[in-house]
Amino acid sequence: MRKFFPFLYILTIISLAACTGWPVASTSLPATVPAPQQQILPTDSLPFDETPTPIPSQAAPITTEAVDLPLETPTIDPTYFNFPTNTPTPTLDPSLILLRIVSPGPMSKVVSPIEHFVVHIAAAYTGLARIELIGENGASLYLKEYKTFSNIGYYTRVDENIPFIINGVAEVARLQISTFDEKGRLQAFNSVRLLLQAVGENEFTPPYSVQDRTILSRPLRNDITSGGNVNVTGVFQPANDQPVTLELIDAEGNILGSSLITFDATNRNYQQFSTVIAYSVKALVPVQLVIRQSDNRIDGLAYLYSIPIAIGP
Repeated sequence: MRKFFPFLYILTIISLAACTGWPVASTSLPATVPAPQQQILPTDSLPFDETPTPIPSQAAPITTEAVDLPLETPTIDPTYFNFPTNTPTPTLDPSLILLRIVSPGPMSKVVSPIEHFVVHIAAAYTGLARIELIGENGASLYLKEYKTFSNIGYYTRVDENIPFIINGVAEVARLQISTFDEKGRLQAFNSVRLLLQAVGENEFTPPYSVQDRTILSRPLRNDITSGGNVNVTGVFQPANDQPVTLELIDAEGNILGSSLITFDATNRNYQQFSTVIAYSVKALVPVQLVIRQSDNRIDGLAYLYSIPIAIGP
């Protein structure tokens, strides 16, 4: 009886487990075994012998290799830089403008005083300056002279208020500015035509464009010419229908040579010109090459341009 007691004891336990649902240990593995879960470590916790895979933003930069391409020699039209007979406004270096009237614009209607007559004077053309208002009958309605000083590399700015008195209700007038060198020679002259009113309000028009009426291709400032002729070429924008005079004037004011050119007054664009000024000297002489045009309504000048050159035998 005692021999079978252990066997009976074990059989009893198994029977109770089957009835109560207790787990029973098994000596065989399940059909599928889940893989152990991988532990993810932060980057700074990786073992020293492991290198993280770089993300795209950390990828090595793309390198490029320079490739020599064949260069083509452009074909230049020899007439490209020539001005046509009637050419549009050419590109101009503002430093070449001798006298620019900034305000008022042409045929502005003004009452006394004319406020802010503004002029820019090129550095090389400062000296004695003269402002004058000329009435329709040629009478001087305002005159002022003063000294201007050179700002090397910059223009000199003039800003003047100009009072006037007229006898009638209104009249046309010419407001002008001129500069003179140390020898008293006229260097530059520019003007604007206005309508003076005894009463009323100012009505200002836009100023002339930022350019000079004269653009020379030759001679240039301080050029030296010999042989008895000065060849003058360039473009000119006429102020009116009056002919244009070119002159060579020495230090004493003597005219050593001159030429006359007529432009198409109906065309106010730049017009090409070429002329020859004949002269006769026995030695090298410094002169002013002067280009001027008279007013066609009020007696006197409308415009004058000059550059210093030298002429020899």
